[in-house]
Amino acid sequence: MDRKIHLEIIYENNLDTDKFARMLDNKSQSYKFYWLEAILRLIIEMEGDLSFDQIINEMICDAWHTVTHYHLRLGPTVNGKSENFLEHAINVLNEHARDELSQNPSREELLLAINKNDDKLKNDKYRLTDYVPYKLLYPFLDDEGLTYLRKDQRGRLIAYMEQLTDEENLFYRIIDGSGLWKKVRVNNNWRKLIFDNYSVITSWIKYNKVQFLQDRNPGVPGIIYKISPESDNVRRLEKARDLWKTAVQITGQPIRDIYTGEKLNVERFDLDHFVPRSYIANDELWNLTPMSKNLNSSKNNKLPPWDKYFKGFAEYQFYLYQLIFAIEDTHGNTAFQNKFEKCRRYNLNSIWASESLYIKGNTEEQFINILEHNLKPVYDAAKLQGYDLWRL
Repeated sequence: MDRKIHLEIIYENNLDTDKFARMLDNKSQSYKFYWLEAILRLIIEMEGDLSFDQIINEMICDAWHTVTHYHLRLGPTVNGKSENFLEHAINVLNEHARDELSQNPSREELLLAINKNDDKLKNDKYRLTDYVPYKLLYPFLDDEGLTYLRKDQRGRLIAYMEQLTDEENLFYRIIDGSGLWKKVRVNNNWRKLIFDNYSVITSWIKYNKVQFLQDRNPGVPGIIYKISPESDNVRRLEKARDLWKTAVQITGQPIRDIYTGEKLNVERFDLDHFVPRSYIANDELWNLTPMSKNLNSSKNNKLPPWDKYFKGFAEYQFYLYQLIFAIEDTHGNTAFQNKFEKCRRYNLNSIWASESLYIKGNTEEQFINILEHNLKPVYDAAKLQGYDLWRL
């Protein structure tokens, strides 16, 4: 598949977009994506030069949810440990600012926490500036510049860049300074192109980043949904909630919480994802169970112990399954199934569930075996990805 960026607008200064696209070549870590995205986002918001420190703070904000909420790895591991300085910086921040950050912190909250804990992040920040700010410019450099880059002669490379003019169309120059206070000065011609094509360029970076992260997190579903904070309006739980409420109306039996056995208020209950939604990235009916709101907040982003809770979860899933196919009205149709069909569009997209689980005729043993066969590998994969166990 072609991963290059194609822009239809032709600028009088003849910017070479092929060189721009090649900036994302030869990546062993995810730094290039986050560094470039941070620069683009910041130049849209502000004028003037950008310090290394500003850019790295933006990188931490951008990757925070991906690392802490979705447990994705941003690069390869060495000797079984994370060698990714961006990932490590986020984990350090999360450790020291846990009590200061909300469950879904905004960029402003994260920036405040970064500034407050800046001394603890300094080492990772410095390491993030070792190579990426310079190597990102590789496609734009001539033989002289490449010589300095290959020999890691940063001072000479910076002096060389200072002699260049905007007409030579280097994407940005690095302005000499002390450590994290070195600055990036984006070429005015490239700045204009980015302003005019911002959505196209950022979508192209996102596409490449998703490809990279999927390779580093094989088997993890829904990577594309895990590179930015999830909006509540993407969740599709209304029809599934209505299905459980209809179960109460039809049977006269209350719904209950499988974790505590307690009866739930039909107007005030949550639907819990047995395997956290942040891992499974969907609202499939076979992974949902009624739960009290307070307890759901406590469980949050954790896995329930399988041996303790799966049997009760599966039996309650079968209870719902029976209602779908067992209660018939005077016309011979399944009254409850009408509600189920409305739910199917949003909450039943897995082929195995449609073709094997939610079909008429399964015994309880068959139903539970099919559910376990398909859910247990997902559960185990989430556990391997670093999801903690929840203790009631």
